[in-house]
Amino acid sequence: MKHSIIVKIIGKMLIKTFGLILFFSSSQSESLFRPNLPLGEYRLVIDKVYPCETTKNHPIQGNWYLSKKTSSITELKGNTTFSIPFDDTITLNYNLASWGSTGGWVPNSYILNTKKACSTVKYLGGTAWFNFMEGFNMSTDKCPIPVGTYITSGIDMKKLEDMNFPKTYFYGKYKTVCRLKNLKNEAVGCVVVEFSLIRPWETPI
Repeated sequence: MKHSIIVKIIGKMLIKTFGLILFFSSSQSESLFRPNLPLGEYRLVIDKVYPCETTKNHPIQGNWYLSKKTSSITELKGNTTFSIPFDDTITLNYNLASWGSTGGWVPNSYILNTKKACSTVKYLGGTAWFNFMEGFNMSTDKCPIPVGTYITSGIDMKKLEDMNFPKTYFYGKYKTVCRLKNLKNEAVGCVVVEFSLIRPWETPI
């Protein structure tokens, strides 16, 4: 009788031991597939969105801001005003700055100068473009975007993460300044977006 009890106790101990071994093995193997590399596939987290200081009288204005709806949902709110059509006569200047290792923004991490701003933004925006158009109740999701003021009650920022940018890049904190110019090379709009590229399994700070 005592012998059978001892056998059962040993059996339970072995089961628990093997269970712990399997748990730690799986945890270790999982960490092996999560290396702390400087670049790779990322998750886009938009931290701030705001107009450039010089855009007060520009004919294209994005008066946007982020609002925390819940602990896990952040929304883009505000209005987009086009006093001129947003079309392909406009030029797009995109300057990406990275956050330096000792602090401060380091400009020109990536530069894009291109004509056909509307078509370019639509292509780069990907799925986010259509979610943006829908969220702001715009009359069309095609170029050109007609004159008007478009207002959103709130767009979940997760709907704006899926864009046609490179799927792998250096992890870190970034700021992009997007300037729009007309055929006379005059500024017609400007917006700043600060964002972070984090590893897919990481959570925003």
